Amino acid sequence: MTLSIARTGELPGAKQRTRIQRFVGNNAFWLLLIDAVLVVLFTAVSINHTFISQANIKNLMLDSGEGLLLGIAIAFLLGAGEFDISLGSNLILASVVSGMLAQKVASAGIGVVFAVSIAAAIVSGVVVGAVNAFIVTRLKVNSLIATLAMLGVVSGVAYIVSGGTDVVGLPAMLQNDFGVATLLGIPAPFLLAFLAWVIAAIVLRRTAFGLHLLAMGSSRAAAERAGLDTRRKLLLLFMAAGALAGMAGFIDITRFGATNIAGHTEDSLSAITAAVIGGTMLEGGVVSMTGLLGGVVLAVILANGLVVINVSAYYQLIVVGVILVAAVSLDQLRQSGGGPRFRAR
Repeated sequence: MTLSIARTGELPGAKQRTRIQRFVGNNAFWLLLIDAVLVVLFTAVSINHTFISQANIKNLMLDSGEGLLLGIAIAFLLGAGEFDISLGSNLILASVVSGMLAQKVASAGIGVVFAVSIAAAIVSGVVVGAVNAFIVTRLKVNSLIATLAMLGVVSGVAYIVSGGTDVVGLPAMLQNDFGVATLLGIPAPFLLAFLAWVIAAIVLRRTAFGLHLLAMGSSRAAAERAGLDTRRKLLLLFMAAGALAGMAGFIDITRFGATNIAGHTEDSLSAITAAVIGGTMLEGGVVSMTGLLGGVVLAVILANGLVVINVSAYYQLIVVGVILVAAVSLDQLRQSGGGPRFRAR
């Protein structure tokens, strides 16, 4: 979406230098560099360099799967000028619904169990997303307030449906054939999440829908004057975000073989952090998919690395909070520097 205009009489190689300068000035470049430095640092200080071991690399990819799916959801919503902080509770409810139905069809074979489980998780997520969209577009409630309220509502529904306890004893085939399965050494859940990221990047960069969501984030009033049906597009956006949260819930139960209804309280915060520090603007109009990937990897590296070097998990919350403040500060600096607020990277 970024436009570049070549100047008449441009010197040979100037265009290439401009591209390099843009790349070096991009958040994604610095995030990838920081990720690489952290990998070297944690490897050096971990006992017997366990951070870079094959088993831990697999764990890093597994940890990235759910975060990447939620990051895609929040990046698209932020691009359109909206929020959804109920993604974590949506994930929990989807995992509960998916796990309970998986138990009921456990004797039907892996194909049926897999299809029913992932379909149930996605449908559950989409329903929550549709309710969010209704509250935002029809009741005219700010999306931050709407999804904050839904965070509590959906969490309560998850507790009611599950009886306040985790769903355990899920069909082992889900975990064995997908949750911990690998393809060419790469965990299947990460491949699913990465495929979703690729599709999302194509949608954002190459389709009218991607252009329209950025236009809505840049100026909702202007988008409506141009004839865009913003209500319908917001409905699709919130439903898509819910579907991604549902997929993350499915990945969660296939990886651990049980739900975790008391967890995921910080997932929305982590997703927002990954998106914003990657270059997606809180005010909308700008989304960086490459930066999002770097932001997700950064969060996972920090969380995993702190554990590997025996730092208390409580410090991870502090680190995430500090990074979020830094990310928002950078976001404000980018805006104060001027420039277009209507692009995908």
